[in-house]
Amino acid sequence: MPPPTRKLALAAASLMVLAGCQSSGPMASATSPGVSVGEPGSASARVHAELDAEARALGTAQGVAAMAASMDKTGAASIPLLIGVNASNAAYQARSEARVKEAEEEDMQATYRKYGMNPDGTPSGRPGPGSAAQ
Repeated sequence: MPPPTRKLALAAASLMVLAGCQSSGPMASATSPGVSVGEPGSASARVHAELDAEARALGTAQGVAAMAASMDKTGAASIPLLIGVNASNAAYQARSEARVKEAEEEDMQATYRKYGMNPDGTPSGRPGPGSAAQ
């Protein structure tokens, strides 16, 4: 096999392996007590699904860029790639943390409304679902 064909076969095999790694597995999450995070239809579930899709897309783009940089025999293309990957990961992490906190707060407020509580979590005096006063 001539060298260009070998490189093409290696690149095709790498892309297939990379595509196989982009499946979503079980989601682990640490939540505050009383927050309905992960319930279907909740803000947190929606944000987590969006973040999973964004992470898969970012990982795929970084993998493709790394394969392209690996074709450089000098290795000089890997240096700016490393800096760019670190910057994009830091930006993604900061953005995703802010979105998750907003979604958890939105879910917390929905839980408070559901159980007849004030927005700060204190009892409002209104009976909630399942209370004896209903």
